[in-house]
Amino acid sequence: MKLEEFGGVWVAMVTPWDAEKRSPDQAALRQLSNRFILAGVTGLYILGTTGEGTLLTKDDRKVFAEAVMEISASKIPVIVHTGHDQTRVACDLSRHAARIGAAAIAVAPPCRYRLTQEELRAHYLEIASAIGDLPLFLYDIPTTTGNPLSADLLTTLHGDAANVVGAKVSRGDWEAWEGYAAIADKYVLLIGKDEMAFPLLNMGGSGLVASGANVFPELYVALFKAVEDDRTEEANRLQTLITELCRITHRGNVSAIKRALSLMGWNVDPPIPPLRPTPSVEDGALRTQLMSLKARATQWITGR
Repeated sequence: MKLEEFGGVWVAMVTPWDAEKRSPDQAALRQLSNRFILAGVTGLYILGTTGEGTLLTKDDRKVFAEAVMEISASKIPVIVHTGHDQTRVACDLSRHAARIGAAAIAVAPPCRYRLTQEELRAHYLEIASAIGDLPLFLYDIPTTTGNPLSADLLTTLHGDAANVVGAKVSRGDWEAWEGYAAIADKYVLLIGKDEMAFPLLNMGGSGLVASGANVFPELYVALFKAVEDDRTEEANRLQTLITELCRITHRGNVSAIKRALSLMGWNVDPPIPPLRPTPSVEDGALRTQLMSLKARATQWITGR
């Protein structure tokens, strides 16, 4: 893919997983993939935080990535998250993603230890070297890794390895985003904060990697197109709906996203242990809120 083709909406896809068989739920995976394609998303982003990637073994991550590629890759590009605490394992997962035809990889930093900038740089350069020309995105999500990345690190890494082409940034602090916005014309910046999609696209973000797009992908596609076409009032209304979706799914909580999908007829429950399903007593309220949101989203999108 050309770098400009990485814009748009990428679904931070959930992982339909059969825990007893230790294998992907092929039927659910096929149904979800087809749904996202019909909604007009740019691509799939798999095995990240919403995709529960770090809850699977290295081999299980490979099995799931292969299943997604077999079902979807001929129709839609796939970014595979290959981050791991061990550099050699991250390299192995990254090489595997390259072999099976991933459009790019995204790599969150190790999370067990607080790393210096030089340690982070060395970690990423080894991975970048392992995958040849395949594009690599930093995955900046310090709330879960404890290791914040930065626009400065991205710039430094790109100077050493040309295939480090951008970042998936899942953070809400404006100071960090000011740094990224200053280099937005040089790199692909994918927004991983659903409730800030509209303002961050206006600050130079290239596209979205959205957990809520599992539930209502059309809503995110409509928002991206509204921003592209400078339809500010419409984009603001769509962002309001996305923010509401974030609220009712507990800010993109994995278990809540999976339950929402299951209530809408997409059988992707349960989450991977140690995550637990949301309590069934919440189903009635969640279903009501989802149906109300769906009706308003459909009206706003089709009534434009």
